[in-house]
Parts: sequence; structure tokens; C-alpha cells
Amino acid sequence: MFSLYSYYLLLLVLALNTSSNFGNMETEALLIWKASLLNHSPSLLPTWTISNSSSYFNTTTTPCTWFGISCNNARNVVKLNVSSLGLQGNLRDLTILYLWENQLSGSIPPEIGNLKSLVDLQLAINTLTGSIPASLGNLSDLTTLYLYDNQLSGSIPLEIGNLKSLVDLLLYTNTLTGSIPPSLGNLSDLTTLYLNENQLSGSIPPEIGNLKSLVDLELNNNILTGSIPASLGNLSNLTTLNLFENQLFGFIPPEIGNLQSLESLALFTNNLSGTIPASLGNLSDLTTLYLHKSQLSGSIPPEIGNLKSLEILALYTNTLTGSIPASLGNLSDLTTLYFYDNQLSGSIPPEIGNLKSLVDLEINTNNLSGTIPASLGELPNEIGSLSELDHLDISYNNLSGPVPKEVGNVPSYYI
Repeated sequence: MFSLYSYYLLLLVLALNTSSNFGNMETEALLIWKASLLNHSPSLLPTWTISNSSSYFNTTTTPCTWFGISCNNARNVVKLNVSSLGLQGNLRDLTILYLWENQLSGSIPPEIGNLKSLVDLQLAINTLTGSIPASLGNLSDLTTLYLYDNQLSGSIPLEIGNLKSLVDLLLYTNTLTGSIPPSLGNLSDLTTLYLNENQLSGSIPPEIGNLKSLVDLELNNNILTGSIPASLGNLSNLTTLNLFENQLFGFIPPEIGNLQSLESLALFTNNLSGTIPASLGNLSDLTTLYLHKSQLSGSIPPEIGNLKSLEILALYTNTLTGSIPASLGNLSDLTTLYFYDNQLSGSIPPEIGNLKSLVDLEINTNNLSGTIPASLGELPNEIGSLSELDHLDISYNNLSGPVPKEVGNVPSYYI
């Protein structure tokens, strides 16, 4: 396991490797750090020295022969190991610790919790294992905590909820288990919360609805259960809500329609039930709506036609009934419309032909009847034409009548 001092020493080397004068800068940084140790002496790291004839300004001076240090062919430091040497010192004034995207392994030393001045801690994209130390909850000035893309396990410590200055909390792509601590609801300055791609279980704590500054909430790809808390409707600054690929059940709370800043809503692949709330039609900034594979029933609310910014509408593989609302013809920015594998009935509204940006239209495998509207295949220079349409699938319905010849203009179609 790396010691805290090994982490900091590696930080110095990595930071200085952005310099064009690697050798003397690395040497100077290492010697300054050695001199800062409380127990520094000639007998401690005795090879860490330069001869009287050498100079920091001598670019041929490198620490490659020093104890615990390995260099690459360019004589730049790539590895060091000063563990188990009884080093003594402190890093109480350290504010930023960047060690992301390296090959660090072992556990996160709990002593990092002693760095009371730390503002920014980034250990992401390594192979760190073990649990997240509860001592990180002591870092009262911390604004950024990036531990994503590691192999961390265990639960999220309740003490993380003590970090009242935290703005960004990114723990995604680990193997974290247990429930989401309700104490996270105390993080009033939090704008980004990424807990996705773990093995978190239990319900989403309603206290998450207290995070009034939250902009991005991603809890997808876990094994969360329970219902979606209505309190999420309090997150007035939220732009992204990703809860997909969990085991959530119950209704979609109509309070989600209060999220006036929301741009992306993804709840797909859950065990949701009930209808699509008409209140979603209030989300005027929404560009993507993913509700597929969620066991939703009832009709498609005509209010969805109010979402003038919508680009992708995916409601496929549910048990939706009723007709396709004519109001969907108002979605002038829509590029993708997936309604397939439902129980929709009635005719295809000719207003669909108003969707000039539509690229992919898949309404197959329903109970649709009537004729195919000519507007689906009108010539590109005519009003209402689907000039951008690249893929059309209306197969496995009960449609009748002739196929408009203009449908042949679509590169890929299934009737």
C-alpha cells in the first residue's frame, strides 16, 4: 500500500513532469521534500544528494540512481517507493492533490483525512481497492472529490455528508455496495453527484431532494429499489436525471414536471408502473426523454407535444395504449421517435409528417390501424415532408390501404 507521503511525493514528480527540464526540476523537488521531513538527516535517504560539482541547473542531473526511484529510458522518474522508512512530516497546508489516471493500487490511506486544508482531491482512474476512508469526512474545506474509475468496494461512508463545502462528488464505476447515505442530503453546495455504475442497493433517500444546487444527478446502473422520491421535484437547477437500469418500482412522480431546467430524463429499464405524468409536458428545456422498458401503461399524454426542444423520445417496450397524439407533430426538433413494442391503437396521425428533423421513426409492433399517411413519404420540397427520414419501421401493425409511393424515398423502411 502506498503511504500518504508516497502519494504526495509522486504528486510532485507528476506535476513537474509537465516541465521541459525534467532532470533538475525533479531533483530539486525531491530534495526540497526530503528537507521538509521532520526527521531528515544525512542518514535518511543518503543517496538523495548531489555532488558539490553538480547544480540544479545542470540538466544532466537526475535522481535515477537514488534509492527507491525508477526512471524510463528518457531518465524521467516514473516510479518511487519510499515505504517503511519511518518518514515523519506533515502536509497540513496541502490544498490540491491530483493523482488521477495513474497505476496506483492498494487502499486509500485514512491519513488523507488529516489534510485539513485540502480543497481538491482527485484519485480517479487508478486501480485503488478497499473502502473509502470515513476520515475523508474531516476535510471540511473539500470542494471536489473524484474517486471514480477505481475498484473501490464497501459502502459510502456516512461521514461524506459532513463535507458542507463539497461541489462535485464523483464515485462512479467502482464496486461500491450498500445504500446511499441520507447524510448526502446535507451537501447544500453540491452541483454534481455521480454514483452510477456501482452495486448500490436500497432506496433513493428522499433527502437527495434537499440538494437545491444540484445540476447533474446520475444514479444509473445500480440495483436500487423502491420508488422515485417525489422530493426530487425540488431540484430546480437539475439538468440531468439518470436513474436508468435499476430495479425501481412505482409511479413516476408528477413532481418531476417541476424540474424546469431539466434537459435529459432517463428512467428506462426499471420496474416502474402507472402512466406517464402529463406534467412532463412542462419540461420546456428537455431534449431527451428515455422511458423505455419500464412497464408503463396508459396513454401517451398529449402534453408531450409541448416539449418544443425534444430531440429523442423513446417510449418503446412498455404496455402503452390509446392513440398516438396528434400534438407530437409540434416537436420540430425531434430526430428519433421510438414507440415500438407497445399496444398503441388508432391511426397514425398525419401531423407526424410535420416533423421535418425526424431521422428515425419506429412505431412497429403495435395495434395501429388505418392507412399510411401520405405525409410520411411526401416529396422533400413539400410542406410537411420528412426530408431527413433515414429509417422507417411501421411493420407488425394492422395498417391497410396502398403504400404511398413516396415512402420509397426513405433509405431503410419496413412495412
